[in-house]
Amino acid sequence: MKQKDQTFLTSFKKYFKFDTFDAIFKKEIIGGLSTFLAMAYILAVNPSIVGASPINPGDNQQFASQYQGGLFLATAIATVFASMFMGLYARVPLALAPGMGLNAFFAYTVAQQVGFDSALTITMLSGILYFFVVMSPLRTKISSIIPTNLKISIGAGIGFFIAYLGLQNSRIIIKDPSNALVSTLGDFGNPLVIVGLVVLVLALVLHYSKITGSIIISMLIGAIILIILILTKSIKGVDPNTINPVSVGYSGFSTFDDVIVAGWKGFANANMWKNPITYIGILSFFYMDFFDTTGTLIVMDKTLNLSKKDPNWMEKANFVDAVSTVVGSSIGATTVTSFVESTVGVSAGAKTGLSTIVTALCFASSIALWPVIQIFMPINVDGIQYQPITGPILVLIGTLMITQIRHFEWEIIIDIPTLFITIIMMMLTNSIAYGLSFGIITFVILNGFLGLMQYFLMHFSKNETKRKSCKKIVNSIEILTIKDEGVKVKTREFYYLKRIDIWLYLIFLIAIIYIILQTGITYHNWFL
Repeated sequence: MKQKDQTFLTSFKKYFKFDTFDAIFKKEIIGGLSTFLAMAYILAVNPSIVGASPINPGDNQQFASQYQGGLFLATAIATVFASMFMGLYARVPLALAPGMGLNAFFAYTVAQQVGFDSALTITMLSGILYFFVVMSPLRTKISSIIPTNLKISIGAGIGFFIAYLGLQNSRIIIKDPSNALVSTLGDFGNPLVIVGLVVLVLALVLHYSKITGSIIISMLIGAIILIILILTKSIKGVDPNTINPVSVGYSGFSTFDDVIVAGWKGFANANMWKNPITYIGILSFFYMDFFDTTGTLIVMDKTLNLSKKDPNWMEKANFVDAVSTVVGSSIGATTVTSFVESTVGVSAGAKTGLSTIVTALCFASSIALWPVIQIFMPINVDGIQYQPITGPILVLIGTLMITQIRHFEWEIIIDIPTLFITIIMMMLTNSIAYGLSFGIITFVILNGFLGLMQYFLMHFSKNETKRKSCKKIVNSIEILTIKDEGVKVKTREFYYLKRIDIWLYLIFLIAIIYIILQTGITYHNWFL
C-alpha cells in the first residue's frame, strides 16, 4: 500500500513538474489559500456590480439584482472552472475569475443600452473572438497594435471610474441635489455610510500594510459591524431576518436558471445587432481582456521565470482564458480573466498549478456559505441602494488600477492629452465606452495630423534643415532635448504615422460612428 501511495505521489509531482519548478507541497497549499484570500472579494463584489444591470435598456424598475443568488453562483462556478482548468492544463499558479473593470463596463455601459441578456451575449461573442485570436498568429500581432501609452490611458481611466463608482455605491458621495453636474458628501449621520467609511479606511490601511487577505479581512470586519447594527435595529428599514442564514437559506439559487438562459436569449434580440454598442462592446471586452491577461502573464513570467521552464505556458494560459470567458458567459458570468492577485500566492511559495487547484477548491467550498455571504450584498433602504461593504472595495481596486500611470511614458508629450481626455470623459459621462472612444479618437487624430505634417515637411518644405530633420525622424526614433520655460525636458519624437496600425484606424472609425449615433447628430438642417 505504501508503495502504491509513493508511486501516486511521484506521478502527482511529476505531472505538476515539482522538480522543474523546485516546488514544495506544503507551500503549494499555502500559496493556493493565500490566492483565494486575495481574490475572495470577487464573490460579493461581482454580483453587486452586475446586479446594477437593467434587465431591459432604459428600464429603471427591473435590475439583474433580482438574480443575486444566481449571479453569485455563476461567479463562483466560472471561477472554479477557469482556475481548475488553468491548474490542470497550463499547470501554473494563476487563478481566474470575472474581471474587475470588465464587469463595470458590462453593467454601467453595455447593459444600460442593450439590457442584461444581450450584454451577456456580447460578452460571449468577445470570448469567441478572443479564442480565435489566441489560436492564430494574430495574438502576437495584436500585442503591438495598441501603443503602450494608449493602453495605460484606458486602464487608468477605468481605475478612476471604478474608484468613483465605489464612492457613489457606498453613498460616501452623492449627486448634489442643487447641481446635478457635481457630487457632494453623503449623509455621514447614516450608519450605513459610516460602515462604508470604516471598511474603506480598513481596506486601505491593511492593504498598504501588506497584510495577506487585507480585502477579505476588512470586508469581514465591516460585515460584523453591519450585523450588530441591524440586530440592534440601529438601521431603520432593514429587517433583521434578511441576514439570518437559516431564514435566507439557498432559495436565491433558484434564479440561476434565469441567469444561464439570459446570454442565449440575447442572440434573438434584433435591436442588439442594430446598436453600435454591440460592436464597441465586443471589441472593448476583447481588448480589455486580452491586454489585462497579457499584462498579468508577463508579471507571472518575470516573477517565476516560467518561459525558461515551459516555453509554451503563455499559449496554454491564453487558451484557458479564452475558453473560460466563453464558458463563463454561457452560464451568466461576465468576462473571465487572469487575476494578478495570484502573485500573492506566488509570494507565499506557490510555483505550480497545484496551488491554482487549491484556490479553485476553496471557491467551490465557498458556495456553501451563500446564506452568510448575502450580508455583503447591496442593502435597499427606502428605495435607496447602499453598498457599505463592496463599495469601498471598489475604491481600493480602482486606486490599484490607477497606479499603472507610473509606467506612462511622459516624455511622449503628444500622448498626455489622450491620457487626460480618456480619464475625464469616463468620469464625466459615467461611461467607459465614451472615455475609451474619445481616447482612441484623440490619439489617432493627434498622431495622424502630426505624422502628415512630418511627411509634407520632409517632401515639400523649402527649408533644407527642416527637410533633413523630418527625414531623420521618419527613418528612425530620435530622442531630442528641448527647452521648456528654461528647463531642459526630454521629449521623444518619431514618425507619428507609424504608431497607428490599420486595425487602430478601424477601431477609430467604429468609435467615431458610435459617438455620432449615440449623440443623435443630424446634418439635414445645417444649411437651412
